[in-house]
Amino acid sequence: MTSISLPRLILLFGMISVLLLTGCHSDEASLSPPPVSHDVIALTYENPLAIEVHSSRHWALLLHDRTASSGPAIQLVDIDGRSVLHTKILDYYDVFDIKFLSNNEACFAGRPQGNIGYAVQFIRLPELTLGTRVMTSDTAGTHGYLAVDSAGGAVYYSHAGGNGADGVYKISLSSKSLVDADNDNQAPFAFNNDLVDGLFNHPARIFFDADSRKLVAGNLGADYISMINADLWGTLSRAVEHTFPMDGTFQIGTTSGGLTNVRTEAMGSGAGVYVFAGSTSNLAYLARFGTASIGLDFTEAMPGRQWRYRNADLRVHPREDIFSVFVIQQDSSRIGIGQYRLNNLQQVAGSPYRPHVIPDSDVCAIGMDIILDKLIVGDSDHPRLELISLP
Repeated sequence: MTSISLPRLILLFGMISVLLLTGCHSDEASLSPPPVSHDVIALTYENPLAIEVHSSRHWALLLHDRTASSGPAIQLVDIDGRSVLHTKILDYYDVFDIKFLSNNEACFAGRPQGNIGYAVQFIRLPELTLGTRVMTSDTAGTHGYLAVDSAGGAVYYSHAGGNGADGVYKISLSSKSLVDADNDNQAPFAFNNDLVDGLFNHPARIFFDADSRKLVAGNLGADYISMINADLWGTLSRAVEHTFPMDGTFQIGTTSGGLTNVRTEAMGSGAGVYVFAGSTSNLAYLARFGTASIGLDFTEAMPGRQWRYRNADLRVHPREDIFSVFVIQQDSSRIGIGQYRLNNLQQVAGSPYRPHVIPDSDVCAIGMDIILDKLIVGDSDHPRLELISLP
């Protein structure tokens, strides 16, 4: 029997120990998900009101309202390049919403200086050169939001003008002019309660559903969502008294699950699913529906949570492996970005996501690149964005 010296035994034991420890470490690492990555983009101005993302270009348009130190302004950001491409100070009293269009254009909804009313302003990209300004409503009422019909070559703007003036304006992208809802070429041009009585009540967030060709508008003054068949535009006469319900117009009631005063305070859409959020009696809720729904699919109450959206934004990632809505929220501990599955509105494990660089109390707006799978988070106090990778 061959004997082994003591030094060789010690060396052999050490090698076996290293191999075992290395193997265990490798196995344990494979069981743990990779850490969520964070990155920062330096900006020119802080406190964006809205972050609109063009995912195929990896561009973000940041809209700043009058509360930012810049006043109303726009920044165009290259997400991939981690840089600001252009900035523009706007001589507007205030601004409210912004959208990408085709052909290197975008537009924003705002209130120009001079107390002259509300307008949709077109801009050229990437230089942010101001183009045509289309006046919509007068100074009465409350601003609304934008929706784009790319195939139909139109942009829509909602406005809560009050009573008969609650409605939606349509602007042709080719002529940069209003498209008259009743086709008499005389004001009022909007598809409003003066044209179809009882259709809207303080319309706010608005969407164009390309598959059904319906306009979808949430209301802040009543418990229903308004829809219009876009092909109805220009076919009605104000000389005839039209009252909801009528062909081509629809409403979906929002009260559900024992909740009352269920208003569409914030809305988002993707993959044919519409999600809205709000709160009633200090109870936060989420709800979903589709344009073919005869009512809400369901409503989920969210005890212990408070929504923190600033500009009525929810972000939807429609791809089937993520298939979620994202919303800024506050729970018992901190502020973060909650992720909820669209099929059941239940919070996803690992959510909410919290910024590492931006103090969570300074999160003011979020955008989403659905190709890069990144949340883009705005800072109310410092000119920067934080990117959070979705796992």
